[in-house]
Amino acid sequence: MISKKSILIAISFLLISLNSGAYSQQKIENFYLSNLKEDGSRDWEVNGDEALIGDEYIDIENMIANYYLENDTILITSDKARMNKNNMDVLLRDNVHIENEEGATLVTDSLNWQRGKNRIETKDKVKTTKDAMQITAKGLSADTQFKTADFEEDVEVTFADMESGDVTTATCSGPLEIEYNNGKAVFNKDVVITNPQGKMYSDKATLFFDTEAKVLIKVVSEGNVKIIRDNNVTFSQKATYLGKEEKIILEGKPRIMYFPEEGEGEAKFPF
Repeated sequence: MISKKSILIAISFLLISLNSGAYSQQKIENFYLSNLKEDGSRDWEVNGDEALIGDEYIDIENMIANYYLENDTILITSDKARMNKNNMDVLLRDNVHIENEEGATLVTDSLNWQRGKNRIETKDKVKTTKDAMQITAKGLSADTQFKTADFEEDVEVTFADMESGDVTTATCSGPLEIEYNNGKAVFNKDVVITNPQGKMYSDKATLFFDTEAKVLIKVVSEGNVKIIRDNNVTFSQKATYLGKEEKIILEGKPRIMYFPEEGEGEAKFPF
């Protein structure tokens, strides 16, 4: 627990360091720094076990930060952090963890938090969870509330349908572009979508989901589409899977190959 005395000492030393070139470096234990909005409400606050204050940066050990938004609070923690004194952007390293009030989380090894732009970025592997969706990938650019997010490569997504209990897994080489408020996720390059109804391959796939009911509405796959379902293999240029009806609509010269089980005879080619 940080004492009031420690906070006052930290603020005093920090103000001297920020406004005077006399102290090129200042080490402070039980570091604390906060900022208020124009209306007097909290904007952000940063705590740390220790801080080394330089001319341009503040290096923080075991950082805990809260970023206060109108309808949410973002909790950010990391083993190490470097804060830019000019724009208050923060570079986080080692055991980076972000979580909001709704339970959405992000875990990675490093993260660039651009406070003024309300953006977070990393080139490292990330794991995120939001409601019934879990995503792992390498590289991320997103707003701090994950309303929009771009996952760069080696993407894997699992999405559990809250009504049926079915789990859909989607992978792609990337990028994956998500507009969460619009219930839309676009997978690019080498897309494979798997659920209990079968497996679908394509060049691109767009998932539409209900963010309130947590259900999959539909999947639109485009380009070199191949669907494997039971003993059927279907080819087309476009396929739309309707989640509620568990129905697939094929477009673009569809053809189906049926491979019978052993003893049923030769394969049939209906189209």
